[in-house]
Amino acid sequence: MWNDWFFYSRGQRRAIILLLLSLILLIAMLASGSFGDRQKGIAAEPLAIADSLYRKVEKDKREYERKYAYRKSDKKERTASTKEMKRSADTSTYAVKEEKRTVYRFPKQEKFQQGIVVDVNTADTLVLKKIPGIGSVISRNIVNYRNRLGGFYDVSQLLEVKYVDSTLLVWFQVKSDVYRKISINKADIDELRSHPYMDFYKAKAVVDYRRKRGKITGMSQLSMLKEFSDEDMIRLSHYFSFE
Repeated sequence: MWNDWFFYSRGQRRAIILLLLSLILLIAMLASGSFGDRQKGIAAEPLAIADSLYRKVEKDKREYERKYAYRKSDKKERTASTKEMKRSADTSTYAVKEEKRTVYRFPKQEKFQQGIVVDVNTADTLVLKKIPGIGSVISRNIVNYRNRLGGFYDVSQLLEVKYVDSTLLVWFQVKSDVYRKISINKADIDELRSHPYMDFYKAKAVVDYRRKRGKITGMSQLSMLKEFSDEDMIRLSHYFSFE
């Protein structure tokens, strides 16, 4: 209601107030019967009252406009502050992402140049991974299989390792001998069968032969056992000791 009142012009508001006051005074004097005696006082009172009411209305209008302007300004400031906070948050998020990318960026693995050859029995996983075509998985497979064998006696044995193919053999040579052998006269079944070229039946045949005939002095004695093929004899000769 007050909002509509402020859209009247100054003259219109003053006329409305004067009209309302005149009607109120007229009704009051008719009721009291003293209209004729108080005619002089009536002429001046409406204008004075109208001016007083007008000043009050103007004061209320200014107060309303001031509060409205303050709320509008405060809203703009809050909006600007919210936008600034969002920009700051976006900047921080971007900085964190950049930092993460920097922290988890791993250096590229250096590889050997063509012509380099490594000892298959001494190379660790770090050296093996420098060979083109060999990564973490193949390097671990080579080292694990080498430990089970006790060492390689020939480069071609690498083909028995999972994921190794013939193209990788040019990077290797055997410079050192097999580093761990099995004492065939002392090892039990579990130790014998744990070697990649042995199994339970071969291990049992060796133990039974020792029990029945005594100490084994050479591979020729094992050749008499049906569990061992000619290929087995060649391969295992590098891994058995007969002391």
